[in-house]
Amino acid sequence: MGTLEVDKSLKAAFKETLEPHGFKKVKGRYPHFVRMATPEIIQVINYRLEQALSPQLEEKRFEVYCAVGSIYRPEINLNRSVYASMDWIHTTMPHMYMKAKCNEITVYENEQPGVDYIIKKGDEASLREQIAFAMTGIEHYIIPAFDKVVDLKTCVDYLELYDFSNLYISRKTECNEDVFILPAKYPNKESYRVKVQSDYQEIKMELKQDILDNKITEEEGERELTWYERRFRDNIERYGKLFEDEATQKEVSQLKAERAEKNINAIRAMGIEV
Repeated sequence: MGTLEVDKSLKAAFKETLEPHGFKKVKGRYPHFVRMATPEIIQVINYRLEQALSPQLEEKRFEVYCAVGSIYRPEINLNRSVYASMDWIHTTMPHMYMKAKCNEITVYENEQPGVDYIIKKGDEASLREQIAFAMTGIEHYIIPAFDKVVDLKTCVDYLELYDFSNLYISRKTECNEDVFILPAKYPNKESYRVKVQSDYQEIKMELKQDILDNKITEEEGERELTWYERRFRDNIERYGKLFEDEATQKEVSQLKAERAEKNINAIRAMGIEV
């Protein structure tokens, strides 16, 4: 089985599994399957196929990735490879499994998704088995999580759970990822402060437990806590500046409109209706 044969089988399997859920493959060679949850929210599932780490024993391996984002993020470019898209399409099923388990969301203990799906050399049964395993993971972890995203507020919920880095508020407005949707869940600085303070208390408890378990020293714990306290305080101030400062609000509003127009045009160019 060559790369083209395996890739063809993967595309067919992804199409069969995802089309009933409203996904469509983009135009061109790259295996991005896209669903617009709303006109403002895009959901992507794709795979990355490459040579196995031990080619003398295995022929190919593939990984499944996914992402949820708004049209207000800096860029949505579906005309590039999976590898080149990992600035935002990088969440994996094992990652989702662990996050769900930690947050008491239903998981399938006997079907924990793999990190790499290994296809044995020259073994078509292995190919079918690994594809079936991957499709089960998509049905059990990605689709249920995606189905909960029905508006910008639930998009924030998703990103907070599975991809928090996209909600980190940068000092530079143009560098912010998906933070422009934060007001959908936190309408003002005070509501955001409550959320951040809750995060801080959770980290404080975790650090205290690490000290009790002798994983870190008290001095190390204090240093980490001070760092988090400063970071969270800065985030609250940046939130206020972005969404409550009148001059900055105008800049944000204009940047949101520019991003939306650019991203919608890019999505449509790849054959996806918005």
